[in-house]
Amino acid sequence: MKLQGSAALAYARAPDPGQKLALVFGDDEGVVGDTAASLITAWQSYGPSSVITLDEDEVRRAPETLFDLLEARSLLGEQTILRLRSAGDKLFPLLKDVLTLAATGPDRLAAYLVVMSGPLRPRSKLRAGFETASEARALHVFADSASDMADRVRAFLLQNQVDIAADALSFFVGGLPGHRSLANAEMEKLAVFAQGLDRPVSVTDVRALCETNADESSRAAIFEALSGQIDSAQAELDRVMDAGLSPISLLRQFEMEANRLLAAHALRGTDSTNVGMKLKPPVFQADWPLFERRLRKWPVPRLVRLIERVHDLEADAKSPGGSGMADAATRTLFLALAKAAS
Repeated sequence: MKLQGSAALAYARAPDPGQKLALVFGDDEGVVGDTAASLITAWQSYGPSSVITLDEDEVRRAPETLFDLLEARSLLGEQTILRLRSAGDKLFPLLKDVLTLAATGPDRLAAYLVVMSGPLRPRSKLRAGFETASEARALHVFADSASDMADRVRAFLLQNQVDIAADALSFFVGGLPGHRSLANAEMEKLAVFAQGLDRPVSVTDVRALCETNADESSRAAIFEALSGQIDSAQAELDRVMDAGLSPISLLRQFEMEANRLLAAHALRGTDSTNVGMKLKPPVFQADWPLFERRLRKWPVPRLVRLIERVHDLEADAKSPGGSGMADAATRTLFLALAKAAS
């Protein structure tokens, strides 16, 4: 069954307990990731569970691993939730068998599975397979509009006990990048900035925040770490932390760059031309040689493991008492990645 837009987002927050298979796809990988995360959170509410992130290449080499995880039942009653990122239709022959298996009976699958993908055309076999299967859901999500982003920022700040003036909200939303992962980082930075103000955030506050070089330094730190430049990555990281950027914001930007590298691998696999300009945010021709070097250092399996590690660190940072250790854990991750890339 196909759901799109607001209907897809609503389903991700409150899915049908009897449906264990879902495909989430769209142009903005940040929205795809957030929607898949909402779906996983909803599934976790059903009882004790463990979340496993699968690598597409490993699944293609050993498909029995996927089926073992889907069919295995825990003796302790713990449920398994599988998260799989797919580049187009590469995995469709295998996932077609999964859909066929699910159709044999409501209890045939023990685990839940969410497949994440970029944009899929209507004639995509993967998209059509999930849209026509009664045992699965195909969730087509779209990039945020300006009004959607304003609602999102307002709700996020309210959750963090931060008030913002109407004109400041409009000014802030107008300067947000058209990419959910980057927007999440900007909202996090604004919430940290506004703590202790004891008044609504003003346009002057937003302008002052946007004029800092924390964003530039954080992106530079991430690029240097992924390139294996240990000393310069450390220097940029120190500058970011001194500027007050929260570890969670930094982790989200790290995830965004890893997702951009994954998207580049997928586009290159289809022999696409001018790959850099098709990414979000784009990689311009002058920056492509350095980006391509990072691409060679980080093949798909390593990027999937990196994203899983970032998710674990973010979850630890949000746990009770975890915020105090997030700074050290983020620094450790940066240095480990820089050493690995070098």
